[in-house]
Amino acid sequence: MSVTFFADAAVEEVNMANANAARVLDVLGYDELAGDAEADDFLGRVLVALALVPADTGRPPTAEGRFVDCGRRAGYVLERLEDLRVLAEEARASGLPVYWG
Repeated sequence: MSVTFFADAAVEEVNMANANAARVLDVLGYDELAGDAEADDFLGRVLVALALVPADTGRPPTAEGRFVDCGRRAGYVLERLEDLRVLAEEARASGLPVYWG
């Protein structure tokens, strides 16, 4: 399962696994894996997160029975926030909201 962040076909999409998207959305102050926001609000949250979020140390992979969590490499959250910054700026320039789900 995954979560895709998008504005429309003209703006590049950002896709993440559910667990990674949940972490990024938490950093942005959202608590749902599906939603939308005006581009200015979304961009503001991303910029604040980029300024305040400490270095992401990642998460090691784990396995329990048949469930495998591949973990998250160090720096992933900051990389994805930068991708979301670009998406939000493009959405704002086009007058479009940002959606995710």
